[in-house]
Amino acid sequence: MNHKVHRIKLGEKSSITNKFSKDDVKLFAKISKDTNPLHLDEYYAANTIFKTRIVHGILIGSLFRSIIGTILPGEGSIYLSQTYSFKKPIFINEAVKAEVEVTNIREDKPIITLKTICYNSKGEIAIEGVAIIKII
Repeated sequence: MNHKVHRIKLGEKSSITNKFSKDDVKLFAKISKDTNPLHLDEYYAANTIFKTRIVHGILIGSLFRSIIGTILPGEGSIYLSQTYSFKKPIFINEAVKAEVEVTNIREDKPIITLKTICYNSKGEIAIEGVAIIKII
């Protein structure tokens, strides 16, 4: 088995906390071409169930990649897959905590499975999913 995988332990966790500003959302909309007014237009968003603008779910989910690529498992990790289930919105400038937890380590290949969860500022699950990562 890959020597990097030997360092990883079942149940190991890592997390980061971030806030996304209006400028972050605007830049992501420009890069992704997702210009849904729910993310960009305060007047439009005020007339939705959210009552204000929300951060793109995939932008929030990118926090998982930040952890996976730099902390756990870290350098040399590449995505094989990632699922997302969006439970609650994250609002602009709201603190969001992203967490990954090792739930499976394959014995035959350098592949690990991670539970991925984002929490809103109230500690409620906003996004949950599963990432499968190969370590090269």
